[in-house]
Amino acid sequence: MSSAKFCDDEVASQFYRYRGEAGDQQQYSEERGRLVAAEQASSWDWKAKSEASEAERKAAVIVHTIRENERYDPDLFGNQPGEAIPESRTRDMGGQFLTNKQRIEKSKLYNIAREMPKGCHLHIHFNSELHPKILLRRAQDMDTMFIRSLRPILGKRDLDETEIIFNVLEAETETSNIFNSKYDPDHKAPNSHAWMRFREFCAEFEANFETDPLDWIWSKAALSESDVYRDDQTLNGIWARFNQGTRCFKGLLNYESIYRWYISAAIDSMIEDKIMYSELRPMLMDKTIPSDDGLRQLSHTDQMNIIVEEVTKKKEELKAKGRLEQFPFGLKIIYCTPRSIPKPRMEAEMLDCIRLKLAYPNLICGFDLVGAEDRPNSISYYRDELLAFTKTCEALKIDIPFLFHAGETLLDTGGSKDPENSNLFDVVLLNSKRIGHGYSILKHPKLIEEFKRKHICIELCPVSNELLHLCRNIKEHPYPAMLQQGLECTVNSDNPALFK
Repeated sequence: MSSAKFCDDEVASQFYRYRGEAGDQQQYSEERGRLVAAEQASSWDWKAKSEASEAERKAAVIVHTIRENERYDPDLFGNQPGEAIPESRTRDMGGQFLTNKQRIEKSKLYNIAREMPKGCHLHIHFNSELHPKILLRRAQDMDTMFIRSLRPILGKRDLDETEIIFNVLEAETETSNIFNSKYDPDHKAPNSHAWMRFREFCAEFEANFETDPLDWIWSKAALSESDVYRDDQTLNGIWARFNQGTRCFKGLLNYESIYRWYISAAIDSMIEDKIMYSELRPMLMDKTIPSDDGLRQLSHTDQMNIIVEEVTKKKEELKAKGRLEQFPFGLKIIYCTPRSIPKPRMEAEMLDCIRLKLAYPNLICGFDLVGAEDRPNSISYYRDELLAFTKTCEALKIDIPFLFHAGETLLDTGGSKDPENSNLFDVVLLNSKRIGHGYSILKHPKLIEEFKRKHICIELCPVSNELLHLCRNIKEHPYPAMLQQGLECTVNSDNPALFK
């Protein structure tokens, strides 16, 4: 019968008759229940949930309740569902990290997470465990800490656009005034005097600009909310800004007494965060760091000795206080070098890594290539060198696993225009033990299977990925899908001191 021949009453009669058929409703509910149960049983966390103790189940309910209360709490986030335009102070839970940072720190959920044991921290760069202002205050007290600028600092535009570098030099080093229009920033030129004593810089800065120089330097070293989220910021721009920060940090950390102090203070910070083991990533391409007086240079061997001594001292201190269980496994070092260097330099870096492993077998635990992946070079560019590195380690009966930064990119072309140059292919072929970030892995269904087969773990760094423009906020990060695919993952902070 044509639908046109039904009157409105007949249509309604048919609809309500079918709507009341209990058999269909029961069948639908049962099928839906089976589908939900099958989905839950295939979830990455099903085993943990199904085997949870009664106390763990209660804890999960409490945490879930706190989370949902904080989602709608107007003093934290307060974004209620509805058609009303939110107030200006309302924020999304899981929204922009730097925008929400102060609210997160007031959250009960955050403080519960801080008290939970973390086990290990596997992706953190050596220069970013502690707040830069601590390093700046110590540097201010030194006669041998110097600073240079890429341009004279005469006004606001110079404050905004210059980059600053620190270094420990001999106390008698000839200096220039960075605040003079005739200042020459070329520190490599013959008879150059591009450096200014940091203590004098701070005094003149405060006199000229009536503001705290340490606050300004911190703004140059760490990524701010404006740096990250402003409308005209680009992915390449935020990476350039980030690299400026790492260069600024470098000289504040790389000298003898602070290097020694930093190891102890970093361990204290890890203990406070309930971390029991860590693998730190120093950039070891610079072969020496200066002594505090600038008269001596400490080699890699000297630096590794400092690390071993300070870790041993800290563990003995903890043991004497009956607190060794707070940091029982110590820390190790991943040898890092940039992926941008020429092949002969890379060969030298690999040989240095092997020599350090032979000298410190219980300290050196991996080799990494770092740097923005949308720029050259790809991992495969160093194919011959990396294969030789592997064979050499086998011949010497030492284990230096690859722990590459890989997949920290949206283009995923290994710094080229060709998707076949993705670093994730080389990670598999070179049997990397873990990779840093892995953000783009979901583009590669075959590689996902290889990662699972070879148990290649992904060191997730979701906050870092947001701030370096891979996603806009934590809600857009692909880690839930990565976990659901069965990929092995850890959660890490990457460069916490560089994020305001």
